[in-house]
Amino acid sequence: MERTDVKIKEILAALEFNDGVYQREAVEAAIAHKEEIISYLIEILEGALADPAKYLEDSRYFAHIYALMLLAHFKEEQAHRLIVDVFSLPEKFVSPLFGDTITEDLPTLLYRTCGGSIEQIKSLVLNKEAYDFCRSSALRALNYAVIGGIASREAMLDFYGSLFTGKEAEPGSDFWSLVATAVYEIYPEELMDVIKQAYQDDLIWSGHIGLDSFEWALKQGKEQTLAEIRADVERNSLEDVHEHMSWWTCFDHPKKSRPQAVPAAKPDKQTFLSTKSQPYQKPKKPKRNDPCWCGSGKKYKYCHFKSDRAS
Repeated sequence: MERTDVKIKEILAALEFNDGVYQREAVEAAIAHKEEIISYLIEILEGALADPAKYLEDSRYFAHIYALMLLAHFKEEQAHRLIVDVFSLPEKFVSPLFGDTITEDLPTLLYRTCGGSIEQIKSLVLNKEAYDFCRSSALRALNYAVIGGIASREAMLDFYGSLFTGKEAEPGSDFWSLVATAVYEIYPEELMDVIKQAYQDDLIWSGHIGLDSFEWALKQGKEQTLAEIRADVERNSLEDVHEHMSWWTCFDHPKKSRPQAVPAAKPDKQTFLSTKSQPYQKPKKPKRNDPCWCGSGKKYKYCHFKSDRAS
């Protein structure tokens, strides 16, 4: 066996299971052997697509996560369709296989591997059988494509505007709220009539995104609104895969803290004085990835999200 083959096998063995330590040296070695290892990383994802249940048998298995991150770091276009297909798996597989990778990283994975074509990303958005959170991340990937100059904002708004017929998902789905959020992120001015009608048709849930959010976007202007999604693209660029992964809570000793989102503006003095010394109250509209208002330590989407919506 040639020395390179031995090295590749050593790298893959180091990345196969999560023992609580980020495998920095193995990831660095994989980057150094980029051309030789790509086919092996693709093979890992092909295995997940072909038999996802098998990959769930051992909760420590982690090779599919490293494979995704490395392929996106490499901007490997060969992996793009495969990534779309993997994240089109039913929720019962994709959620336990990938966890928060779906909401935190999938937009970047799709965007970096698309090679300038967004058609496969659109196909995930349109896939009624796909998990709503995967469709949501595909929407955000399309917004990344707008920021990256792959698609025009106007063309993307035309696409989003076509997704409020009520036929794109099952009744009661979050899909239209997720599309509305995507519209908001790239400045909603041209689609305000469509958005208002979608609220009237009960397609958009105001607990996810309220009409006041759109009014705020219009008030702050296009450039500022786009600056926020642009900052998100930069923050999740995956150019430095170590910086992106090493902070993850699944690793016992993160090297660095993850870069944080731009903090919300501080309340004005009057707002502060009116709320000072008042007892804690449940936030009206927590975001899905925020800590739940109940103090459980879980993310809102995994805790009281469904019961809040039902109430």
